[in-house]
Amino acid sequence: MARVSATCLVDDPRFGTVGVTLYPGAGSVRVEGAGIPTVTIRRTGGTRGNGRVPVGTRRRRLAMTVGGEPAVLSPGPGRGPLRWYGVRVVHRGVDYRLTPRRRPRGRSSLARDDRPLGHFRSDGRPAPAEWRDGAGAEAVDAAVGYAAAVAFGRWKLPWWARWGERLWNLVGELLSG
Repeated sequence: MARVSATCLVDDPRFGTVGVTLYPGAGSVRVEGAGIPTVTIRRTGGTRGNGRVPVGTRRRRLAMTVGGEPAVLSPGPGRGPLRWYGVRVVHRGVDYRLTPRRRPRGRSSLARDDRPLGHFRSDGRPAPAEWRDGAGAEAVDAAVGYAAAVAFGRWKLPWWARWGERLWNLVGELLSG
């Protein structure tokens, strides 16, 4: 059995207690709660893990289920501009995007079909989501958001990658402005 690195309970302001478990050895994340569907993300096909991504890889060798149904998970490649660290999930024809933000560090925005829903933060431990008023967030939104934020949290970047990211963003700002 895989060693459990972290099991956290998060008190979500809309959906109650959410349990988040990260199994780094097996490369999997499980999110569950009474008010949300269970979501799992796991490495497949003997993919080796690395220490920079909590689930162990950004390669396409990942499987995701939402409420027992398969979902399409497409993590960005990382190692470049901040937007390359985003994650896309398609489930039942709904397109979710979790996009990292510059500040505060570790915070990401979740959108459903390009409509902003709220913010997730995972900088070692998941924090309660900050839902936008009137966004109409649903239980499946919360489950997908917590799973993606924990599986691909940016808090695992090495120091040299963080400096490289800052330099890349600075050059982009200078060239565009």
